[in-house]
Amino acid sequence: MNRKQLFLLLLGLFIFRVIYGLCSEFWFPDELQIYLIGLKSYTTGTWPTYGPDVVYTNTQIPGGLQGLLVSAGFYIEKLPEMPAILLNVMSFASLSLLAYYITRRIKGIPAWIIWVLCMTTPWVLYYSTRVVNPSYAIALAIPFFISLLEILPVTKDKFIAPWAAFLIMGLVTTLIMQLHMSWILLLPYAGIGFLFFLRTEGFKKTAGCLAIYLLGLIIGTATLIPTWLHPDPQAGNVGANIVFNWKNVSNAVTILTRYWSFAAFEIPYVVGNSEEKWQLLKEQMWIAPLFLFLLLVGFAQVGLFILSYFVKTTNEEWKKMRWLNLFTYLLVFASFFFSIKGPSSHTFCMLLPLPMIYSFYCYEWLVSKKAFVLKLLKIIVISGLLFHLGLGIFNYQHRSLYKDREKVVKALDQMNYKILGTRRSDDLGYGY
Repeated sequence: MNRKQLFLLLLGLFIFRVIYGLCSEFWFPDELQIYLIGLKSYTTGTWPTYGPDVVYTNTQIPGGLQGLLVSAGFYIEKLPEMPAILLNVMSFASLSLLAYYITRRIKGIPAWIIWVLCMTTPWVLYYSTRVVNPSYAIALAIPFFISLLEILPVTKDKFIAPWAAFLIMGLVTTLIMQLHMSWILLLPYAGIGFLFFLRTEGFKKTAGCLAIYLLGLIIGTATLIPTWLHPDPQAGNVGANIVFNWKNVSNAVTILTRYWSFAAFEIPYVVGNSEEKWQLLKEQMWIAPLFLFLLLVGFAQVGLFILSYFVKTTNEEWKKMRWLNLFTYLLVFASFFFSIKGPSSHTFCMLLPLPMIYSFYCYEWLVSKKAFVLKLLKIIVISGLLFHLGLGIFNYQHRSLYKDREKVVKALDQMNYKILGTRRSDDLGYGY
């Protein structure tokens, strides 16, 4: 693509994503509560000392970042849509970085297909366009994992200086720490990064990068300072969510398929439960063939990603990406032995960049073997866009902000967030 074509493609993708995000779920408790954190901060003029709720233990993640990310939109323009628009700017920039990075690594797939898939696969649209904490976590995780790949000996050509990569990794870790409990999974990656860097660069350079990494960690904690100064032990007791859960041993296959689904067309998850699926297909009958087609594609993609581990290849990058993704799967599997929550996909979707990058190595190999796969990929991309167009129309009517936008407008006009809803903390009597 030339620059003009790329610009027009990106403009179209951005507009599509913003509209889709504004038509997405707004009133479900998780989405509404995240929105209310920022709305409460803006309408009361207070610092959001605590962020997302951990409902299993009635605790809250410490830090002001979540509330600031949501409320910032209202300071730009006093409109209900602004938090979602600001999120989409942030996530689009991050996903653009991911797509650009992949195009620099993968040459056997047309660049436009890489850009569109990175922007419009079901999981990416579901958790990077609407205001809910995993959306922000995924957007921040992308620069972390790209920086990690720049440090590890996965690729020969490097685009980021080691000191910058470690700084980004440190900064992102403490930012995500204020958004999602899965931040703890980032620490082993940093440890592995330092071990490989020590082997190749020696102690002196590693010590310098460690100092820079720690600096990044410290910078990311800036929005935690007010919470440390005014702690609420009852709200911030997130350690209560760490329990030994031996039953996770039965989830090995479940975690494996859900992990690879992040890069696949996992249509059932984004549609909802059985009742919602039938309602969607009843009201938007024209997308029924697309639903069935993409459902089969999603299963085939997961199978491809798993079976590709056994494919013989001379591509050293692909081989190393296999090991990295295998490590990630084992890390996630082990982590749920210490989680109060079972392996729901949204609890570790922050790891999405790794299977997404890996998926294009699989496509590149498949295209090199079977030329018709490229045509099939084009059909899948177009089918995905059309399906999400139909799903967006359905969501607009049943789930979106526009079911009762006036309620949010009234809350902003009267500077009273309780007109929209109460925070869980209001009912509990502690926290923010």
